[in-house]
Amino acid sequence: MPRRPSASSSDGSSKNKPRVRFIFEPDRTSPNGITYFWLIHDTYNGKEKAATATRAFWLPFAYRHSGNYSEAELRDLAQQSIWQMEAQIQHLREEFELGLVRPDATELVGATEAENLQPETISGSALVQPMTVAAPADLLDEFTDAL
Repeated sequence: MPRRPSASSSDGSSKNKPRVRFIFEPDRTSPNGITYFWLIHDTYNGKEKAATATRAFWLPFAYRHSGNYSEAELRDLAQQSIWQMEAQIQHLREEFELGLVRPDATELVGATEAENLQPETISGSALVQPMTVAAPADLLDEFTDAL
C-alpha cells in the first residue's frame, strides 16, 4: 500500500523527500530468495547491506544515465565502486580461505582467443590474466526472477 503524503512542517518544507518504492519478491528457494532471506533475517542491517552492494555495482551507471555529473565525477565514483567491490572480494577470499586462483582462460574465452592473451605483469610476475566480462544484458540474466 502506498504511503500517505506527510504534512509539511511549519516552515512549509516537506519532512520527507520523494521516495522510490521497490518491491522485490523472489521465490524463496531461488539464489536471490536465499540471499535476501539471509540478509534480511540473519544479519545485522541486511537491507542496507543489499543496498550498498547494489550501489557499488550499479551507481556509476545510474549517475551517468542521469546526465547530472561531470566525467571526472563519474570516474571518481566508478573508482570508489571498484574499491568497494575489491574490499568485498578480499572479504570473500579471507572468509572462505581462497587465494588468488583464477580459472583457466580457456574457460572464459574461446581457445583461439586464449592463445593470444598475455598476462599483465608487475615487476616481471604474472598478476592478472585478461578475460572477457559478460555483456550488461548477460549480467541481468542472473536477476531474472526479479524482473
